[in-house]
Amino acid sequence: MTYQSSLNDPTASLNQQIMVLAGPAILEMLMHTLVWTADTAMVGRLTPADIAAVNLGAHMMFTIAAIFGALGTGATAMVARAIGADNSEKATHTASQAMGLSIILGLVIATVGMLMAQPIFEKLVDDPLVIDKGSEYMRIVYIGAYFLIPQMVGNAIIRGSGNTFIPLLSAVVANVFNIVADYVLIFGKLGFPAMGSRGAAIATGTAQILGACVTFYYLFRGSGTIRLSFRKLFFFESTSVKNLVKLSIPAGLEVTMNEGSRLVSSFWIAQLGTVSYAAHSLAVAGESVSFMPGYGFAVAAATLMGQRLGAGKLKAADESVRRCVLFAVILMGSVGVLFFFMPHRIMGLLSTSTDAVELAGRSIRIGAFEQIPIAIAMVISGALKGAGDTQGPFRISLVTNLCIRLPLIYLAVFVFQLPLTVVWIISVTQYVVEALLMTRRYRKGHWKTIKV
Repeated sequence: MTYQSSLNDPTASLNQQIMVLAGPAILEMLMHTLVWTADTAMVGRLTPADIAAVNLGAHMMFTIAAIFGALGTGATAMVARAIGADNSEKATHTASQAMGLSIILGLVIATVGMLMAQPIFEKLVDDPLVIDKGSEYMRIVYIGAYFLIPQMVGNAIIRGSGNTFIPLLSAVVANVFNIVADYVLIFGKLGFPAMGSRGAAIATGTAQILGACVTFYYLFRGSGTIRLSFRKLFFFESTSVKNLVKLSIPAGLEVTMNEGSRLVSSFWIAQLGTVSYAAHSLAVAGESVSFMPGYGFAVAAATLMGQRLGAGKLKAADESVRRCVLFAVILMGSVGVLFFFMPHRIMGLLSTSTDAVELAGRSIRIGAFEQIPIAIAMVISGALKGAGDTQGPFRISLVTNLCIRLPLIYLAVFVFQLPLTVVWIISVTQYVVEALLMTRRYRKGHWKTIKV
């Protein structure tokens, strides 16, 4: 049985269908994590100016891309709904509208990013060398950014159609090239000159283009359910565009809220001192690995929810979500057990600093209690978005960040001057509340009546 047929085969069990979707999505996230780790390790051997330039530039680019790439959330919901209703013509039409919008967004954002690179760095830092290197990095890497948002939306369309293997293949091609090209261009191997941060930019930009080529080939020339035509990309139809934008804006605002909250709280945590900030960074790096199962089963829940609703199978939609939550809880709960019983050993893999590892270990042990709430919140959020309810997750994110995370961390750091471990207790509290609110939203059943 092939990848795609196992998903569509009515005799395939629900567990098989979930794993067909979640497995590649988890591996895709693993690939992104590996390339981020390799990138960090290689750039970390350069000068402080190079490190600052690459980290700032990459963070800005990928954050902006994630915000506008949220157009893919609406595309996933609408395409999945059409596929479930066995209406491939509508699915293709929706996909064309989404891709056309994403290409325009990519052109505008990448062009603005290239033109504004130096003014942005001049606002952020005072070091002339960082400004020079960072501006150059952004101008180069934003060449690849022309393709990044269309690629993100294209992969979202493919996931909505029930295929998570192609996005994985796209990630493998891009990230393997990125790692190899980083090594060759940063350090000057195989006859190339050592280019430092410029080499990192060339590697990243080129990798984005290659990854996008895989996605575009499948959408425009592949054998999937959806096959796009370049001639129809920019013939926009107001109703489809309005629905896409209506679904995607809350998703983009949710990304903005979450990323902004993490960035602000990170700046505040830096006020606790060098060791505390280093320990927090180590704990966050270790924690990020645990999100992979949640991400994978959230993708599965979104796709199955959309397709089941499109087919008018409310009970099957509900059962698929509950099963995805169960699998995510089991896997992430197991990671939580490791975090609780082996925290210092895990943190010791990431650093040799005794003080930082000690404090990071205590932090990640507290973070063990986040794992199950995060699993529940991620999967239910994915299911709600797959049903077309993007308002709910955004509002919940707004509440948990503005009413719990930010004010409590501010009080802990600046008013009471409490240790880093208290910040992690606050984080656990945020995720517990988020899981409860997501569950409450889901149980209300508003998702059953949404039309997309």
